Amino acid sequence: MKPGLLLLNFGGPQTAEDLEPFLQRLFTQVLPLPNSLKPLIVPRLARARARKVGPHYAQIGWSPIVPDTGKQLEALVQALGSAEIPAAMGMMFSEPSILSAISHLFEQGADGLIALGLFPQYSLETSVPAFQKVADALQQLDRTDTPVHYVRPFFDHPAYLSALADTIRQGVASLPGEGPIHLLFSAHGLPLYVVKKADPYPDQVRETVRAVTAQLHWEDPVHLSWQSRVGPTEWLSPSTAKTLQQLGEARAPRVLVVPVSFVGDHIETLYEIDVELAELGRAAGIQHLGRTPALGTHPEFVACLKDLVQHAMKQFERYACVRCLLPKPVSHRHQGTCPNCRFIMPSYLTLPGSYRRL
Repeated sequence: MKPGLLLLNFGGPQTAEDLEPFLQRLFTQVLPLPNSLKPLIVPRLARARARKVGPHYAQIGWSPIVPDTGKQLEALVQALGSAEIPAAMGMMFSEPSILSAISHLFEQGADGLIALGLFPQYSLETSVPAFQKVADALQQLDRTDTPVHYVRPFFDHPAYLSALADTIRQGVASLPGEGPIHLLFSAHGLPLYVVKKADPYPDQVRETVRAVTAQLHWEDPVHLSWQSRVGPTEWLSPSTAKTLQQLGEARAPRVLVVPVSFVGDHIETLYEIDVELAELGRAAGIQHLGRTPALGTHPEFVACLKDLVQHAMKQFERYACVRCLLPKPVSHRHQGTCPNCRFIMPSYLTLPGSYRRL
């Protein structure tokens, strides 16, 4: 077998012309609306949202996700060295699409896929739709017999934790002032109706925070909050905005924000944290407020990705539940739920050829 490496990410608009199509694809995926209503409602919502966030994207020079993911893929391929694995990147909601990336891998002679999502923690809102788009693309290409190894989340991988810890050290070194540093881990939020589906994401975020602070032997205060709420529905709490407000009221002298669920910069870091939340924190009375740098192509992060790919190549057919991570027999792929934690199996895992190590 000659597996191809498929690096998956969210995607983002690189120009003003990209914004509405990006938002339409995104809203079509995430909005809890009947499919019959989406063609009527989504375009109008995308236009309205574009008017609001367009100036924000313009202020940061538009989304860096696509070019930055390209740099991460290049660094990963170089780290793999003599493996000579065909490689491509695919975006969920912008170009290059997952379909075009898979087509490119087949053109390079790949007869299997290693699907690696750049989402440290597994979620029904990120990992599942990304992997489902892989399965959908294989159906479109009439290649559903292609074996796929869906890489497990890496929220607890030692090299990932080391890279995250190093960005925190860099953030601490660049933060002026004196007094204790409040470490504020800010993760992308999640609607509670998704959390109630037993989404493993919140617990995996909490485990990342626990593990990295233990590695750092951190003794100052630690907080976890959730950002990027959209719409009227209830989300995970506390919000990062509310937490910063409370820290300001408590006269916290120094606060370092750690974007814990992200591996690169995008509008949530470059605008939401660096502009909106920074202004809120200063107004609340926080004297020194900083943010850790993105992981990007940090050597330890690239080493994490390399290890994941090499493990996938060596144990292509290994499988574990995506939620409890306990090993399962291959026959489990034909069942609807995990016999240990009762997590409902995502449909992409039940398609022909879908080998799992999640």
